[in-house]
Amino acid sequence: MKLKKKKKKKKNSFFLFVFRNPVFFIYLFKTNELFCLIIVIIKMSLLFTDSSIQDTETELTHFVFQWLEERGFTESIRSLESETQITHNKQTVKLGGQLEFIYNEHKELQESMKTIESIEDEDTEIGILGDGKIHKHLNDVLDNVHSSNILCLRFSPIKDSNIIVTGSTDKTLKITNYLTKEVLNSYTGFASAPFISLDFNPVNPELLLASSVDGSHCIIKIDKDGNGELIQKFNRHKKYVVRVRWSPDGKMFASCSYDKSISLFKEDESNQGQFEFVKSWDFVTTVESLIFTPDSKYVIAAVKESNYLHYLETEGDFSIERYNMNVNGDDHVSFSAMEFSITPDKKYLLVSTDLNRLILFKLNSNKQIRNFYGAFNDSYTTTRNAICPSGKYVFSTSQDNLIYVWEIANQKVIAKLDSHRSSVRELTFSPDNLLLASCGFDKRVTLWSNISD
Repeated sequence: MKLKKKKKKKKNSFFLFVFRNPVFFIYLFKTNELFCLIIVIIKMSLLFTDSSIQDTETELTHFVFQWLEERGFTESIRSLESETQITHNKQTVKLGGQLEFIYNEHKELQESMKTIESIEDEDTEIGILGDGKIHKHLNDVLDNVHSSNILCLRFSPIKDSNIIVTGSTDKTLKITNYLTKEVLNSYTGFASAPFISLDFNPVNPELLLASSVDGSHCIIKIDKDGNGELIQKFNRHKKYVVRVRWSPDGKMFASCSYDKSISLFKEDESNQGQFEFVKSWDFVTTVESLIFTPDSKYVIAAVKESNYLHYLETEGDFSIERYNMNVNGDDHVSFSAMEFSITPDKKYLLVSTDLNRLILFKLNSNKQIRNFYGAFNDSYTTTRNAICPSGKYVFSTSQDNLIYVWEIANQKVIAKLDSHRSSVRELTFSPDNLLLASCGFDKRVTLWSNISD
């Protein structure tokens, strides 16, 4: 109990434990947790003399400075100073040879992995590279749909409708033909504040679920010609509803709000076409996002300031199962989940975190399959991710206004989509899988194709 109260002492003990137990150190490396461990160590302020150094990029840059200094690469130091606008100081890092130490420890103790349970991919398919057809080619830009920032968007699943629905801070919900760029309809009466989340029913493609800043969410029927009709409205939440999702079977939907709750709704068997509230879960902190498992049996919740994935049962006693995202099983909250996607093969869960990192987990478990680094997203970011229809590439928004693309097989950044001039707020694929759409604070919708002109 004393260690829990004295958090700083606990962190120091963990630091000593890791470096005095090389087998555990290599385990962290092999499970892609080493980068996160380095960040934790840095945050302990054990390695720096300058307490004003706070952000991760600056901290890592000083490690590189140290390595270049120790190798005599003075010109490289000057170049790095110029590009990063960070000044090198020999005294900044307390201990010498940090990068070399970590690297050499890994090389020397690779053989130790023979004594540890092998962590291999259960599915060999995930290790196979994609065919190179990536939605990275700029197809079109729709910049006259809204007069203000665009917060959310979805393609209509109705075949050959060519419709995209967008919500904006101008408080309108607009239905646009993305081929002709004609705005078919604009609605303002469905909510008293901007819509921030949209989701079409996977079984009934005319039903759109939409949530608003005013704390309400509603079901809107949108036909193939772009005509909208309010079907049902809900006011279960006390603060704005940040995410709404349909279940894969189309019979349920869930909403999460900054009132720290999740609500579950099911189809009313006695009133066809209507949905009724069935369950609410309350949390200590805000809920950022949610998603249903492929079998519709659970809602997975992204809870702020929690190191757990929360699986909420959608039937029975509505119990909650929790999976610790920390590989070592401790309860230190070094990052939290912010957004989810599920792979097309329905085996894995993609989690965007608030620590510049995305993790691919095996569904219904805490097993990490892949880790993706490079994008910039912290706890103040509304981050979004997507997995391409082939299941080979991961897409993520970033604070630098780029969309990052990784190859799942090797975890490498293979593209950075550059079109938006401000924050990117949403990513979604078209039903025919030919287009990726993004929108943001630059008031534009950008369409990306996997075929170059």
